[in-house]
Amino acid sequence: MGHLKNNYHTHNRLCNHATGDVDDYVKKAIALGMEELGLSDHGPVLTRFMSKEMFLETLSYRNMSLDTFYNVYLPEIEQVKEQYNEQIKIYKGLEIEYIQGEEEFYKELLSRLDYMNLGLHFFKDSNGNIINSYWNINHENVIEYALAAIKGMSTGLFKVLVHPDLFMFGYKNKDGKREFDNECVKASRMIIEAAIKYDCYVEVNVNGLKNSKKYNSDAWLYPSYEFWKLASEYKDLKIIIGVDAHNPDDLDCSDIDQVLDFCKRLNLNISEKIDFK
Repeated sequence: MGHLKNNYHTHNRLCNHATGDVDDYVKKAIALGMEELGLSDHGPVLTRFMSKEMFLETLSYRNMSLDTFYNVYLPEIEQVKEQYNEQIKIYKGLEIEYIQGEEEFYKELLSRLDYMNLGLHFFKDSNGNIINSYWNINHENVIEYALAAIKGMSTGLFKVLVHPDLFMFGYKNKDGKREFDNECVKASRMIIEAAIKYDCYVEVNVNGLKNSKKYNSDAWLYPSYEFWKLASEYKDLKIIIGVDAHNPDDLDCSDIDQVLDFCKRLNLNISEKIDFK
């Protein structure tokens, strides 16, 4: 089975839907001969960001708390960095939602980290409503998903926009069917062109293949062929493959081979590692 030389999308037990400690992922990466590992579990979402009902509906309660971030997550990463610094380069990161207007909160988190991944599992639309990116995106609001991603990237706080094509998971066109329609094309080009403008990597997400198999045995929900076919037209676009590991064994799995082949067939210009300069 395949593995990457470097991975910057790695979770652990603190997000409450992954298994393994940071130590388990680092040991697995070392055993595979990996060169760099970015630890990037789901960052805190504060209750004041939304109503109590939406906080529950978006599963934000599962993410680590601020207290856990400062007193458990950061110390654990510092420990493995010190213990394994001669065997692998370890980066300290987070995957986190972006809520417009909370930039000072994100700046404070980033001051303790090497990088942050932007993951839009939900976003606020122009009316202030929280939209679930898995199930509630359609031809009427997909542009707002793109605008939320663009606003996040424009802050300069995020190194990678992970699974940028997540909107295709449950997308519905005007007839209620899952189709990469003209609105999807427009949203995709907006995201891709903004990523170039703001010097942000976009990620081909390996875990999307696992999620696709779970919910749809006939097609990849994401990575989306149509999205990445468009992306292949942009030679200045920075693209990284991210495992989105939720189990140490995810760092070495057949899904990685399939995604590598997918990228090769589309002639995507993949960066093997992130430039942190």
